Amino acid sequence: NDFFVRKLKMDARPFSNAPQDFISPCDARLTVYPIHENGKFEIKNTEYTLEQLLRDRKLAKRYEGGTLFLFRLSVDDYHRYLFVDDGVCSTERRIEGVLHTVNPAANDFCPIYKENTRTYTLLQSANFGTLLQMMVGKIVNENAGAARRVQRGEEKGYFAFGGSTVIVLAQKGSAVPEKRIWNYSRLGIETRVRQGETVGTAGRT
Repeated sequence: NDFFVRKLKMDARPFSNAPQDFISPCDARLTVYPIHENGKFEIKNTEYTLEQLLRDRKLAKRYEGGTLFLFRLSVDDYHRYLFVDDGVCSTERRIEGVLHTVNPAANDFCPIYKENTRTYTLLQSANFGTLLQMMVGKIVNENAGAARRVQRGEEKGYFAFGGSTVIVLAQKGSAVPEKRIWNYSRLGIETRVRQGETVGTAGRT
């Protein structure tokens, strides 16, 4: 676990400070989904509505018409994650669950993701509206108990051994994924990205 949560050197994951660049919070395989009313998206080979994911109907409505960025981490990825923009981060909400294996065979017996413990915060960002960032698994977040001002590229937390997913929700028109990522996602193909890599651009909020 010490190796799994290690920190890299400061310059190992550069990121863009250009206001219009939407950056990846982590190393991962990225898939993007449009968010529609009662629409479903696939996580760990299981379909979910946004309301089921958040357990909050009102909050889910705020993101209709927007985009869900799904970052799936593998064991060979760097397991620390950052804030994608400057802004004010809310207190953390925790949704209790049961940690299950990520072995695909287990999904035949239990919906893996929905049963995992997950946390999320809202970020009133400088360039992308109100973003929601959710983490799943064995999560260690910095200063999770209080709202505070944060900076793009600032470390938000890390996964201990067993954590595997980061989700970022963007409101309608606020963050537009790169065309290649949209195209691959429509084909069911993940895009390998690194922490800090530009994966989209600011839209009109």
